[in-house]
Amino acid sequence: MSDTYKGRNRSDVILPQDSGDYGLDGQDETGLIDFWQILRVLQRWWWLIALIVTLITAATAVSLFRATPMYKASTLLEVKQEERNVVNVSEVESVVVDQEFLTTQIELLQSESLLESTVESLNLLRDPYLAAIDNPEWQALPRDERVRSVVLNLGGGLNVSPVGRSLLIRVSIEHDNPSQAAKIANELTKNYIDNGLARKLNATSFASNFLEERLETVRASLEDAERELVAYASENDIILVNGEDAQDSTGSLDMTALKTLNTELTAASVARVEAETAYNQSLQSSFTNDLLENDALSRLKSARIDLNSEYLEKLSIYKPSFPQMLELKSRINLYDEEIDAKTSQIVSSARESLREVYERAQAKEKDLMGRVAVLKNSVSDVREKSIDYNILKRQVETERTQYEALLQRLKEVSVSDDLGSDLVQVVDKAQTPRFPFKPNKLRGILLALILSGALGFGIAYAIELIDDHIKGPDDVKNKLNQIIMGVIPISKNPDELLSELVDPQTSVSEAYSSLRTNLQFSGPDGGPRIIQITSTRSAEGKSVSSLGTALRFAGLGQKVLLVDADMRRPTFMQSGNASIGLSGILTSRADFTAEIQRTRFEGLDLLPSGVIVPNPSEILASERFDQFLEFARENYGYVIIDSPPVLGLADAPILGAKVDATLLVIEAKSLRTPNIKASIERLRNSGTKILGVVLSKYKAQSKGYMDYYQYTYGDGANSYSQSVKKASKKVKSKRKFELT
Repeated sequence: MSDTYKGRNRSDVILPQDSGDYGLDGQDETGLIDFWQILRVLQRWWWLIALIVTLITAATAVSLFRATPMYKASTLLEVKQEERNVVNVSEVESVVVDQEFLTTQIELLQSESLLESTVESLNLLRDPYLAAIDNPEWQALPRDERVRSVVLNLGGGLNVSPVGRSLLIRVSIEHDNPSQAAKIANELTKNYIDNGLARKLNATSFASNFLEERLETVRASLEDAERELVAYASENDIILVNGEDAQDSTGSLDMTALKTLNTELTAASVARVEAETAYNQSLQSSFTNDLLENDALSRLKSARIDLNSEYLEKLSIYKPSFPQMLELKSRINLYDEEIDAKTSQIVSSARESLREVYERAQAKEKDLMGRVAVLKNSVSDVREKSIDYNILKRQVETERTQYEALLQRLKEVSVSDDLGSDLVQVVDKAQTPRFPFKPNKLRGILLALILSGALGFGIAYAIELIDDHIKGPDDVKNKLNQIIMGVIPISKNPDELLSELVDPQTSVSEAYSSLRTNLQFSGPDGGPRIIQITSTRSAEGKSVSSLGTALRFAGLGQKVLLVDADMRRPTFMQSGNASIGLSGILTSRADFTAEIQRTRFEGLDLLPSGVIVPNPSEILASERFDQFLEFARENYGYVIIDSPPVLGLADAPILGAKVDATLLVIEAKSLRTPNIKASIERLRNSGTKILGVVLSKYKAQSKGYMDYYQYTYGDGANSYSQSVKKASKKVKSKRKFELT
């Protein structure tokens, strides 16, 4: 095992996954509700939340019990956009649900004129709730101003709202007197209905007069247009057939005849074309089919065939010059001449017949074309006359339509005079309320409890968000994005800290056992062997962690070397023969083995820091220190190096570049996140492999914290001292451990 990390590049160290000892399972919880975080906020800031809830709830309760009880009376109205339709018996009612119409009615119910009429009708100027009747200055105001002030007060207690998507409107009045609230609500709706009827009657009366005057004018214009139409028809001899209007005057006798002739002309043209085609074909053909169908010609051809057959038979016996053969030949020639003559006669007769048919069809077509032309002229003349006639007729129809529309509208207006009362109806009158509707003490107190609790928790949670100290393991993961290697609880008895480290049954010892286990499983073959333990500033528990980790490895039977590399303010003391320590062996050629001291703990050796030197960072960066690390690797299973803090000093980054891995110790609730991130960044820039974070002095359910150690460096650490002063409170002196 001693050769596990020998010659290995530090980048080969495998960093562990999130430790499961403290619930860090490595799963990304981004975007999920952290109930444990909420529980911690409640546990930490319960007193602040309780204080806010108590103050706000008490103030709310006092204001509710001192408030004047208010009563609400409501009237329910049904508002219809269109009245009942009694003219069209096919419909019982014609009601339109229009949101704009309902909105208009709601605004009318809240109008100042309606409120003013209600104030006057109920004499609300003497209402002590709405009018300042006990104020002499108010009494001295003009009546108009007093009425206006009461109207404003009444409007403040008026609530008009639609009931869902129905045609109902609820009118509510708030008042300190229940009977007065009901009285005002009923009077307000009554005045609203009366005002609506008055507006409707006035509008109906005006509309009736206007429609009557307009109807008389349109009637006179319609009569004039009808007379002009009849006169024009008479002057132009426009005759209608079967009651058809002038637009369809083409239905007259001339148009009917024209349609008939046009049909005949089409048929005649077709017949003429067919006859002409047949005649032209006869001039170019011999009428073979017709000739074959002629009986006389067929007989001649049959006789000629018989003679020709006889001639051919005898030709095999006789020569062509034989007298009998010559006679047969002569008879055949005679038949040929007769056939030709008969064919010519038939063709001439057929051609003459086709020519006669063609001429008759041509003559008929010309005759029909002439008659059609005459009728077209007659129909065109009628159409020209019908254009003006139709113009006059459309004017008559327009005047008649307008007249009928005005007449119908006048009838509707006359009928609506008796139906106006049905437009708005009272569904439920306002009743005197028995109980006040506000203040609702129980609901108000419950609401105050809920809202104040939410406010208190919000303030507490905001404080938690603003507070960027590392308070627990979750903060290490979420704020620093680092692996939590161990969580060390705060010691109950700091004076007995060494005893707690030695005793394996204590919580501190168990925590370092868990840290040791995580280190063993942080890489193959037992994890890193040369481990630097450092912190951002002093008094965070890095020396205690170095000792606790070394003891836990030694408890497994491992040979462990604890190196006190803080050559400015050493932690681990020695007794008996003094060793020149780390500073001595790095500045001389002393034997490494001779200067390492055995401790009273089995398996644990100690190399003290030695004398304080002015330049510890330079000797740590020397080749001599590399030789020492090689010696330690060959002779020890684990080497734990307690190094100085990171801020203001170069020692920790130099050591981090040489060892296998580095543990960063962070005291819970001690430093702000930016300071720790600066330390991590500085270590990384030097090439340090940060294995993870050890959270020290952690107290679950703690409500505060105190510092335990003071670590102050000499003149060479001024920059570090300034950082420590800004990051921490006053602490006690640094603890020393005597191990030899």
